[in-house]
Amino acid sequence: MGNGYDIAKNTPTFKKIEVSSLMFSEYRCTEEKSIFTTWNHLNYFIYVLEGKKKWRTLEHSYMVHANEVLFVKKGANIIEKYFDSNFCAIVIFIPDSYVKDFMSQKPEIGANQKSSIQSDSAIPLKMDRTLSTYFTSMLDYFFNQEKPSKYLMEIKFQELLVNILSLPYNPEIGSYFKQIAQEVKPSVKNIMESNFVYNLSLEEFARLSNRSLSTFNRDFYSDYGTSPGKWLTKKRLLHAKRLLENTNQKVYEVAFDSGFESPAHFARVFKNENGITPLKYQKAQLSV
Repeated sequence: MGNGYDIAKNTPTFKKIEVSSLMFSEYRCTEEKSIFTTWNHLNYFIYVLEGKKKWRTLEHSYMVHANEVLFVKKGANIIEKYFDSNFCAIVIFIPDSYVKDFMSQKPEIGANQKSSIQSDSAIPLKMDRTLSTYFTSMLDYFFNQEKPSKYLMEIKFQELLVNILSLPYNPEIGSYFKQIAQEVKPSVKNIMESNFVYNLSLEEFARLSNRSLSTFNRDFYSDYGTSPGKWLTKKRLLHAKRLLENTNQKVYEVAFDSGFESPAHFARVFKNENGITPLKYQKAQLSV
């Protein structure tokens, strides 16, 4: 499992442009596995230039093809790679702090945005001529031999935000940005409920919530009345049971999709909790 931002930042062969807290980067898939988990402590837009990929969230799957854009909230996702074509994309990483500053400096742009719209952790952008023209223009800046000025790239990114917030086609992103602008820190509950199925460390959960580990543990106990480790085990077991009851997934797939370290670890924890192995439990459910 990797942090896409750190990989992009530390890979010398990737073309990248850093502007204040933003980073624009080329992305070519180097992952050899067909299905893998990735997490990011920053939100990002990904505009596909070539190939296709599928982002899986807790509830849905989103296949993204060439000339399509996906907005992915900070957190974790399962990504499915396809080997029938190369994959290349431009990724724009954006921290919450940038969103807050932008919304506070230009309150009139986000004035009509509702903060109550619920959205998934990945949001496909509805492309219109304006957004299509925008991303086409970004290619010219990105692939020129000489890097454009940082000031120009920041203006270009603000153009993207203005387009999204001014037009009615992508209300989920506008609502998410408004929620970020109104919150000092992300809710621990929102972070945990959206990401418990991914095998993240407590340090990674804390980073996603913009907290130190000690503050994260304290806030977590205040919300849930138990430790993160105990809560995660229980929550993952309940999710795994639902998968075993309602799908034909293999036990190792259920373990992966529920956030356990390995199928062996999942089988051991499941049997300790339920007195039966996951496979026997699944067979009993399917025979009912």
